[in-house]
Amino acid sequence: MDSPDELKSQVEETNERIFNRGDIDYVDEVYAEDMVMHNVAHGEDYEGREAFKEWITDLRDTFPDFEVEILDTIVEDDTVVTRYLARGTHEGPLPPFNGEPTNEKVEFEGVTIHAMDGTKATEAWWYYDQLTTLTQLGIVPETPPM
Repeated sequence: MDSPDELKSQVEETNERIFNRGDIDYVDEVYAEDMVMHNVAHGEDYEGREAFKEWITDLRDTFPDFEVEILDTIVEDDTVVTRYLARGTHEGPLPPFNGEPTNEKVEFEGVTIHAMDGTKATEAWWYYDQLTTLTQLGIVPETPPM
């Protein structure tokens, strides 16, 4: 197993290449072929690298300027946790809500947990503030002040 500092650097590089630059083929280098990604906010699982790549492609179609800034990374044994700030402009379809593009900018926080087997991620859980995103897009009305 790589050292905690090496895994932290790898996760930061993975984030930069896949989410900020759109290098989707890099998934093949850092995720196990039979990996599972749990999109907790949507209650959906994506099994295998190809399904994960399709999810990323759809995300980038919805938010072409999507980028993620890692705020914290914690490595413990074979688990890597990142807390991040994501941003993007809604310019494409928004499954599963079928919302038309609003051209609104969104910014939300999230946490991702990766189970690692050496340098390959075998499973990932994505938790993010979907309510804030949908509110920023006008799909969910803002909560009136009490």
